[in-house]
Amino acid sequence: MKKNYIFLLTAILAGYWINLNGQSTPRQGEILITEIMVNPEAVSDANGEWFEIWNSSDHDILLNGLTLKDAGSNMHILNSVEKLVIHSKSYWVLAKNGDALTNGGVHVDYVYQNFTLSNTSDQIIMTAADASLIDQVSYLSGWPIVSGASMELHPDYQTFSGNDQPEHWFPAKIVFGAGDKGSPGKANSISSGLEEWGEGIKIDVYPNPSKERFIVEASFPDPQAGTIKLINLLGQSFLIKSFDEIQFLKEVIEPDFLTPGIWFLELTAGRKVKVIRLIIER
Repeated sequence: MKKNYIFLLTAILAGYWINLNGQSTPRQGEILITEIMVNPEAVSDANGEWFEIWNSSDHDILLNGLTLKDAGSNMHILNSVEKLVIHSKSYWVLAKNGDALTNGGVHVDYVYQNFTLSNTSDQIIMTAADASLIDQVSYLSGWPIVSGASMELHPDYQTFSGNDQPEHWFPAKIVFGAGDKGSPGKANSISSGLEEWGEGIKIDVYPNPSKERFIVEASFPDPQAGTIKLINLLGQSFLIKSFDEIQFLKEVIEPDFLTPGIWFLELTAGRKVKVIRLIIER
């Protein structure tokens, strides 16, 4: 009787400890694949492939021991001397290369080996330590595979079965890092409602390259509110100006505080966005 009591108490305390720490091993559908970069343009595939996962549960999840594989010979088991914990409703990026200076400007949470993504058709399969399926995506012809843009899952279909269908995925619209399009580690751009500028909106940045200053000129078909930001290769953004209900814009940007090299100017007006590559010389 005493042994049974001790066993019961131990089980209760163990459950309390897990709840207290908010960590558990993943179950089917708790970790979902939400974004995939199979063919970057800003860097090589060997440096710039990555995919994003999302914790759909209301608790933190321990990823140690999770197996990443495809239908062929690719396989990697997530391992670390530290706990690999993805917080509730948070995104993680898993990639071949963890250096943001060479991987296209992606902030990576975990670096894997022995796993590559084909540019035409492949699978991402995640299983738990007991080999039970957590989530998988199999893409092939008919999926929105675009060179230089990730495939983003629409937020309405962030479910175990929802990410199986090609019509639920869309090419990324927003530029990040070194110039590719995607939203690694954050809500997908398809959910932001932002679209690239089309007809009727004009923007010019000159001189480019520049040693002293950039002049930004833009015109809109009707008054717009928006922002001008500068973004570095690490994806860090610096607000330059906010504007409200204007139809014509002219702004002089002094790059004295910026390091020489490649930067990106992001001009947002209403629900439209335009990103232009800048080169700062000294």
